[in-house]
Amino acid sequence: MSLYDGDAREVLAGLGVTEPKHVARVAGGWDTAIWRVEDATATYALRVFRPEQASQCEREQAVLAAGAAAGLPVPAVHASTVWRDRPALLMAWCAGEPVLDAVRAHPWRVWTLGVAMGQLHARIHSAPVPETLRQRLPDWITRAGEAELALRQRLSGANRSPGVLLHLDYHPLNVMVADGDLTGVLDWANASVGDPRADIARTVSLLRLAPLPPGAASVLASGLRVVLESAWRVGYGRVRGEPRDMALFYAWAGSMMQRDLEPKLGRPGVWLQRSDLARMRRWTQTWKRRAGLRPY
Repeated sequence: MSLYDGDAREVLAGLGVTEPKHVARVAGGWDTAIWRVEDATATYALRVFRPEQASQCEREQAVLAAGAAAGLPVPAVHASTVWRDRPALLMAWCAGEPVLDAVRAHPWRVWTLGVAMGQLHARIHSAPVPETLRQRLPDWITRAGEAELALRQRLSGANRSPGVLLHLDYHPLNVMVADGDLTGVLDWANASVGDPRADIARTVSLLRLAPLPPGAASVLASGLRVVLESAWRVGYGRVRGEPRDMALFYAWAGSMMQRDLEPKLGRPGVWLQRSDLARMRRWTQTWKRRAGLRPY
C-alpha cells in the first residue's frame, strides 16, 4: 500500500497535530515513509512504518530514549501511534542537511566533517547502555544470515566484551550537519549491542560498497569518498583508538549488506543494481579468505 500526503495528515491527526501548515514527503528511506511537517510551533519528522515493523518501531523508540539520556544528538520522539496497523513516530526535525549533501556542496569541508563523524561515532560506542535495552535489541551476529554458520561461530568466539551501542547504519546520509556542527544521527532501525568492530566494519562497507543516490556518484565515487573514510577513521581513533583484527567483521558486514539489500533489487525508488550486489559478494569472499574461512 502506497502512502500519500493525505494519509500523512490522517496519521498526524492521531498524533495530535490537527492543523499542520505544511506536509511534504521526504526523499530517502527505503523501508519507511517519511514526511517533513510544520505547524504553528515546530517542525517535525513523521515516520510511518510497515505493519510488520511494529517491533522495530518500539525498539527504535527505546534506542532514541537511551541516546538522548546519554547526551547523543538524536531526534526527540514527541508522540507515537498506530494508523491502520502501521506504527508511526512523530519526531523533532533535525536541523541542517545530511553530511553527504554538505560534502557535495562544499567538498573542501570533507576532512573536517569526516573527522567529526568519526568522533561522534566513537561517542556512540562510549555511551552507557541500559540493561533493559541490551535485552531488547536483536543480536547483531545473526544478521550475516543462516547460511553463514562458520562466520557466525567465529564471531561468537571473538565477541567476549559486554558490548557497546551499535548504530549499524552510520553513513553520510544518516548524519546531519548545520553551521559546521553535527546536529543529529538518524535511522536507528538496525541498532544493536555488541562488538564496536562490527559497527566500524559496517560503516566501511557502506562507504565503499553501498549504491549512491542519483547525482552523488561524481562526489563520493571519487577521491572524496576515500578522504571521507580516512577522516572518519582519524576522528574515531582520536577518541577510542584504532580497531584491530577486522577481517571477520568486514566479512560479516559484506554478508549483512547482501542479505539486507538483495530483496530490494528492482523496487521503485531503490537505486540498487546487480553490479552493486556483485561487488558486495567479491568483498565478502575476499575478507573470508583473509580471515581463514572458505569464501563460498
